[in-house]
Amino acid sequence: MTEVGELLHEAGCDEDLVAAGLLHDAVERGSLTEARLRAEMNDGISALVLALTEDPEIASFAERKRALRRQVEAAGARAITIFAADKLSDIRGLRRGIAADRESIEGRMGTTVNAMAGHYRESVAMIEASGLDSELVERLRAELAALASMAASAMPAPASSA
Repeated sequence: MTEVGELLHEAGCDEDLVAAGLLHDAVERGSLTEARLRAEMNDGISALVLALTEDPEIASFAERKRALRRQVEAAGARAITIFAADKLSDIRGLRRGIAADRESIEGRMGTTVNAMAGHYRESVAMIEASGLDSELVERLRAELAALASMAASAMPAPASSA
């Protein structure tokens, strides 16, 4: 979680954006309630964190991630900036996980590497379409390309039809 804040700080973002980046998963992962977030943080930080919080009522991975991307996009450039830093951090983490033990990482994520890679591709497309002008976008593209290469090389070869 701290990596997102660090990426935002390195990109020259203001303190509220960095703080929201540090807290972006706190409500979603259950360590912070929405009420406590609103009580302890200003409205801007609270709104950003909530814009980056998935709807736990959506069971389908693909639908939940699609709804999150729409929610972030609707929240505007500041939320998209945090989302970009989060996806950069997530892709890096997934690449490390694939390198260490693909099956184990898929078990912990509760989905496949290919499903996560698809979410990341769609996330980067949304970020690019938003017109976000940040060094994070270039870094995201490079990490996504490295992930695609790594995921493809880790895929089993298709069975021959001989």
